[in-house]
Amino acid sequence: MRGLGFSEKPPFSTSVEASLNKRVGVGYTLSMSRIALIPGLLLVLAACSLTVTVPLPDQSLNLPGVTDTGGGIVYSGSALSFDPPPVDVVQGIRVEGAIEASQPLNATLEFYARTQDPNQDPACTTPTFPGGGSGVYFCTGSSEDQEVGQVTFQNSQQASFTLQGVKLAEGIKAGRLWLGIKASGLPPTPLTLTFHNMKAYVTVGF
Repeated sequence: MRGLGFSEKPPFSTSVEASLNKRVGVGYTLSMSRIALIPGLLLVLAACSLTVTVPLPDQSLNLPGVTDTGGGIVYSGSALSFDPPPVDVVQGIRVEGAIEASQPLNATLEFYARTQDPNQDPACTTPTFPGGGSGVYFCTGSSEDQEVGQVTFQNSQQASFTLQGVKLAEGIKAGRLWLGIKASGLPPTPLTLTFHNMKAYVTVGF
């Protein structure tokens, strides 16, 4: 008589085990989902950056017969001024461009950048060359001056360059900087060096 109408139920332990398995299964699925989301999240974060291009004006250095800079750095008499990038979070900055000489050169030029006005730096002077003023600053080198790149001329008049450095980045973000050179083996005749086609590539992060 007991057998009539009796509905078999799984043992208590089996029921608990199934419940636990279900919970563990759900938890495992959620955990794996979270883990699976991490690479995608990293890709999204990596994608949250862009490069802003800032055009820079041309600038010339006039050297009237200076064969070398005597271990110092020659800067233009005026700053390179431009509109700074309209961003705050900057991940990296580089400047690409070209420099052209008024006559063929066989020399290596080291490029320097600074943000402080040379006119306000006791380490800088305004030399007077034979035949008149120079329109340049001569700096003996200090913590304000940082080498940011170099180019080599091989009986040529033009060379391309890429510049990078902390002082350069500070100047780009401020919209004002001075670019200078250090060199030896220059011709004893008047020489004009022109920076042109310069662009700052500013990588912005969010």
